[in-house]
Amino acid sequence: MLNEKFLYELLETPSPSGFEFEIQKKIINEMKDVSDVVYKNQNYNVINAINPNSKMRVLLSGHIDEIGLVINEICNDGTCKLTKTGGIRPHMYIGQHVNVVKFTKDGYKFIPGVIGYCPNYNTDIKVKDLILDLGCSSKEECSKLVSIGDPVIHMNTYQKLNGDFLSARALDDRIGAFISLEILRKCKEKKCKVGVYASTTVGEETTYRGAHSLTEEVNPTCSIVIDVTYANDIRYSNDLTGDIKLGNGPALTKGSIINPIMEERMMESCNKLNIKPQLEAFYERTFTDADAIYNKKNGVPVYLVSIPLRYMHSSVEVCKLSDVEEIIDVITDFILSLDENISFNRFDY
Repeated sequence: MLNEKFLYELLETPSPSGFEFEIQKKIINEMKDVSDVVYKNQNYNVINAINPNSKMRVLLSGHIDEIGLVINEICNDGTCKLTKTGGIRPHMYIGQHVNVVKFTKDGYKFIPGVIGYCPNYNTDIKVKDLILDLGCSSKEECSKLVSIGDPVIHMNTYQKLNGDFLSARALDDRIGAFISLEILRKCKEKKCKVGVYASTTVGEETTYRGAHSLTEEVNPTCSIVIDVTYANDIRYSNDLTGDIKLGNGPALTKGSIINPIMEERMMESCNKLNIKPQLEAFYERTFTDADAIYNKKNGVPVYLVSIPLRYMHSSVEVCKLSDVEEIIDVITDFILSLDENISFNRFDY
């Protein structure tokens, strides 16, 4: 059974790129009885690990940061101008309730606001067109509530839909981070012998700053990146490529950065568990942390497993929890099949 209580706690916690500290504290506390060691980096990366003395080190990476907006000007009329954090879609913020998040050394609090609109807006909305209205009438009044640099996120939290469909802001990639931690938990329960390092990685939506430092911290034998991918299973997604559907299981990647031995072993785990994977191809960039990990040191063997997701980079992203469970099962089986004598270098075969 999925640890849904923990998942929903993650989804309710704000974590814009650059502001991941508070959610990482919750993760450290949740995993304290699972992890043998916890690595805490100055850039807010957190890595929970078991069996740190093993020569075989499997690095799991699911990024914990989310997209959003940031206040970059407080205007004389009491409204605020904004800039972006990550790949937002500006038109999706028009007419929406939002929260400004005030992070302090003691935690955070929400300042409610709305993104207003002007009657002469056209359909080509830019970030500079967005108006943050906090109900203030002057720059002085607004400055008592918020500051330049404060992040802004959608007010939406999670919502269970019909069956096991789940909708939330920031499933990209809170769900991947959750999966990596649940895999670590299951590996510990099953007395896994190899080293497993579950990174809740920061900064993927902006600079990849977390992924760039991971390999120096862990020196992994291989890495599995867990992120979301576009599902094209509804009538308005016909412009998307591939054939990825919610409820059809994990999306496994073929591509130029994908290690072929890891690919073979991942398929073997799927077959063993009678799970039919979905396949998608990325022969250039994957636009995930895998792009920052695979070419570190002398080349890190990497594999990308994706969660099918509708409405990516919106406040109503939708996934299916059965896909989440299958991904946890497949990657756990993959890890349990490893020992310290396995090589992912094709030249060794």
